Amino acid sequence: MIRGIGVDIVKVDRIEQAVERWGYRFLKRIFTAAEIERCQQRARPAQCLALRFAAKEAFAKALGLGMRKGLRWRDIEVVHDHLGKPDLLLHNQAQRLLEAVEASRTWLSLSDERESAVAVVVLEG
Repeated sequence: MIRGIGVDIVKVDRIEQAVERWGYRFLKRIFTAAEIERCQQRARPAQCLALRFAAKEAFAKALGLGMRKGLRWRDIEVVHDHLGKPDLLLHNQAQRLLEAVEASRTWLSLSDERESAVAVVVLEG
């Protein structure tokens, strides 16, 4: 049964500007060390970061909460399997909130163009 659906779109230049203005402080607040490392290895790091930011927002929207009830950005991590398929690895409060909506599985789809990144999250229970 579907427990929630969330979608978010992010302009890549918004992430670029945040990184330029706040630097590592911004990165450390929003992304896990693994996410930062993965994106820094890309030709366009901001594109990679924008996808992850959109995924985190989409997850919060799927819960129906936004970034409230103790949910932290770094509690939501985008990971990939050996074929490159994206998924969410949830930590701490993010995992507890998933269980609170009686969901046991997340589905994540990511897509991007030069100027924007979009993520869709489905919560299944």
